[in-house]
Amino acid sequence: MPTSGDDGIYGKRLLVDVSHAMERFALAAPPPSVVIAMFQKYSYFEREVEMYRAIAATGAVVVVGLAEDLPPRLPPGVRHALVGADDPLAREWSITVLGPHGGATLVATDLEQVAAGSVSLESGRQFRGRWSYRRDDAYREILRLRSALPMSADTVAAIDDVLAEVVAVPEPQAQGRWDAPLRFLTDRADRADRRRIAAEAQLTALRESDRDPRTGLHTVRFLERWTRGLGEGTLPIGLVLLRVLGVSQVRAQHGLRAELAALQGVASSVGSMLGDVDTVVRMGRDDFLAVLPSWTRDDVARFGEEACARMGELAHHYPFVELPGVAAATVTRRRPLPIPQLAHQVAGASRTRQPLRVLAG
Repeated sequence: MPTSGDDGIYGKRLLVDVSHAMERFALAAPPPSVVIAMFQKYSYFEREVEMYRAIAATGAVVVVGLAEDLPPRLPPGVRHALVGADDPLAREWSITVLGPHGGATLVATDLEQVAAGSVSLESGRQFRGRWSYRRDDAYREILRLRSALPMSADTVAAIDDVLAEVVAVPEPQAQGRWDAPLRFLTDRADRADRRRIAAEAQLTALRESDRDPRTGLHTVRFLERWTRGLGEGTLPIGLVLLRVLGVSQVRAQHGLRAELAALQGVASSVGSMLGDVDTVVRMGRDDFLAVLPSWTRDDVARFGEEACARMGELAHHYPFVELPGVAAATVTRRRPLPIPQLAHQVAGASRTRQPLRVLAG
């Protein structure tokens, strides 16, 4: 990972490891010190609550930034700063540690993208980030967050007391000597993480139980595993629930071979519209769910319209039966995903033969 302002794109696992290293740096720092960490959502902070309880117990000024509406319950000595969902800081994952004798900072911005081949959407999230173990870099980050975060007057005063102590002590010498070994270790961790992701993707591809045998599409079981752990309000997910009317009657009227041909036609028509990270899940005999991470609302709506149009074209191919499609679409940051609401909209569209309904996120 680049240092001192050079940005790189990294996965979640590596950022977790770097964050843990800086938390231990904070735990070992002599007083006075200040620690400001941006966690995006409280659910992510919950996993680290004991570490921050321990850091606060050293006497450090500890501030946790969260994109939440109400103040959460925090350990003694841990202060909060809440930001709105639309605030740029809501996309930031960072930790900065500062004291007179040293500093460390990691700052990463959520790209709201997923690496291709990831076993789950949460593990595949990507960030643009940088880190440094230089006190001057940490000092600038604390100043930035002190200005940007809504904090109480007593919290600001406590941070200012640490800043005054830092200014009174000369910048530690030879900080740069840590850059080379730390860059080496982090690069090795990054390569190992990428190899792990590739190996897990290969293993996942071998799990036939996660594929529908008639279409080759993913199953609900895959969807549950792939979306497990996604934080509320984070990665935007485009969803298009497509109902292909008449699929369930093809076998009774035309036989098994015709049913398989119709299902394959649906799968190939919709599948050819996907990007590297996207997938289609067979939800039932007539229902197919396109999961489109990071797509815009307009692009998701166009996907739904095109999917319905392609269903209309299937009548020109074997088994030459009408298979009209209706769909409901949305882009959401809600968890769990609003699939029941989409199903309700699709049911209404089926009755009216309205090709597409678009829900609010």
